[in-house]
Amino acid sequence: MDQTLILKIQEFKKTLTTLQEALSLEYNKVVRDSIIKRFEYTFELVWKTAKVLLQEKFGVDAASPKDCFRELRNNVTISDDDAVALMEMTDDRNEIIHTHKETVADELYKAIAGRYTELLQKVYVMIEKAAR
Repeated sequence: MDQTLILKIQEFKKTLTTLQEALSLEYNKVVRDSIIKRFEYTFELVWKTAKVLLQEKFGVDAASPKDCFRELRNNVTISDDDAVALMEMTDDRNEIIHTHKETVADELYKAIAGRYTELLQKVYVMIEKAAR
C-alpha cells in the first residue's frame, strides 16, 4: 500500500473519531455547529481518501466527490443504497457550506447524528479493506 493512501486512511479515521466524540456530547447549538464543522472535514477526507484509493488500486481518476462515490460503487463493494446516500450527503454538505440557515443546520445535524456518521464508518471500513 502506498504511503499516501496509508496517511489518508489514518487521517480519515482520526476525523471520524473526532466526529463521533462530538456526537457523544449533550446537544446545544455550539455542539451542533462543532459537529457540522467536523462533518465537513470528515467529508473532505472520505472523498479524498477514496480518490487516492481509486487511483492507486484501480487506476481510476475521479475529480469530484460524486465521481469518487460513483467509482467506489463501480470498483468497491458498496451498495446502491449507500451510493445514493453518499450523493445525498454530498448535496447536504454543499448546501451547508453555501447556506447558513438555522433550519438547514438543524436538519444536517439530524442527518449526521443519524445515518451519515454510520455511513462514513461503513465507507471507512470498505476503503481500509480495499486498500489491502
